[in-house]
Amino acid sequence: MSLFVWLPFDYLLGLGAWLAALFAAAVLLLRWRRTRRSQKRSLRGPHAGLALWLVFAALTLPEVLCALFYDATDSFSQTNVSRRWFDRHVVVNRAGYRDARELPTIRDPAKRYVAFVGDSFTFGHGIKNVADRFSDRVGTALQDDGVVTFNVGLPGIDIRTLAQAVPEEFDKLGVPTDAVVYAFVPNDIEYCDERTAAFYQQRASLQPSFFLWKHTYFYNLLYHRLSHWGSAGSGDYYGYLRESYEGPPWDCFTKNLDHLDAWCRGRKTRLVVVIFPFLMDLNERHPFLNAYARLRQHCSENQIPCIDLSSEMVAHRQEGLVVSRFDAHPNERAHAIAAEAILPTIKTLLSE
Repeated sequence: MSLFVWLPFDYLLGLGAWLAALFAAAVLLLRWRRTRRSQKRSLRGPHAGLALWLVFAALTLPEVLCALFYDATDSFSQTNVSRRWFDRHVVVNRAGYRDARELPTIRDPAKRYVAFVGDSFTFGHGIKNVADRFSDRVGTALQDDGVVTFNVGLPGIDIRTLAQAVPEEFDKLGVPTDAVVYAFVPNDIEYCDERTAAFYQQRASLQPSFFLWKHTYFYNLLYHRLSHWGSAGSGDYYGYLRESYEGPPWDCFTKNLDHLDAWCRGRKTRLVVVIFPFLMDLNERHPFLNAYARLRQHCSENQIPCIDLSSEMVAHRQEGLVVSRFDAHPNERAHAIAAEAILPTIKTLLSE
C-alpha cells in the first residue's frame, strides 16, 4: 500500500514541484531538439541537456519509490523513513501509551491486573500490530481467566525514569496492579553511566544539515546508512555498557530496581523481571551474559521472580529474531518466544 497519505504536506509540495519541473524540462528539451533538427543544426546541445535530464530523473526515481512504498524502522529511529513508520503505525491511548486498551483506573474485584513496563522492546519498536507483542500475547492467553493486561512501554525509558515515573502515575491515576512485569534490556542502565551523554551527542552530530539529506527519504536513509557504517561509536556503546555492570552504574541500577520493587510490595503487587537480551551476536558466549547473571543473582537475593530469556533466544537464533539488519529490536517471532516463556510464571503468581 502506498505511503502517500503519510507524507508531510511540505514534502509533497516540494516533490510535486520537482516532478513538474522535470516534466517541463523534458518538454522544452524535446522541442529544442526538434527545432534544431528541422534547422539541420547540431544536436549536441539538446542531447547534452537530455542526458543531464536522464541523470536527474534516475536520481529522482529511488526517492519517489522510497517515499511511496518503503516502510521500515532502524534501531535508533534516526531516519525519516523510521520516523514516518511511527507516525503510521503507532496509535496511543488517552494516557499516551501504545495500547489498544485504555489504562484501567478502577479495580474490578473479579479480575487480576498485570502491567508490562519497559523500553522500546516492551513498546514494540518495529512491530506493526500490537497484538504481536509479547505483552499482548500473554494478555490474550489469560483473558479468559479474568486477567487484564496493559502495556506502558516507552521508547528510550531507562531504569531511573521508569522507577520514578511509573509508580507516580499509577498512584495518581489509581491504576490497579497485581503484577508488574519489567522487561529489562541491557541498555536500561545507560543513563546511570556518564558516558551515555557523550555517545548520544556523537550520534546527534551525525544528523545531516544539507536539505537534500535532511528532508528526503531515500537520500536521508542513504546518508545515515553510510555515515554510521562501521562507526566506532556503536562499538564503544556496547563496550561501555558491559563495563557499566561492573562499576558504580550497577549500584545506581539496583537502587532504582529496588525502589520499584519496594513500591510493588507496598501495594501488594509482585514485581517480575524479564531479562530480554540484545539479539545481536547471540550465542552461548553472548557479551552480556555476565550482566544477566548478575541481575539474576540480585533478583534471587531479593526474592524477585526473574525470567531470563537469553537461553531461549540463543536456542532460536537461526530463525531470525530481529526486525531487520538495520533494526536490532525483536521481531514478531522473538515476541512470541518471549510470551511463551513468560506465561507460566505469570499464571503461577496470579494463582497464589
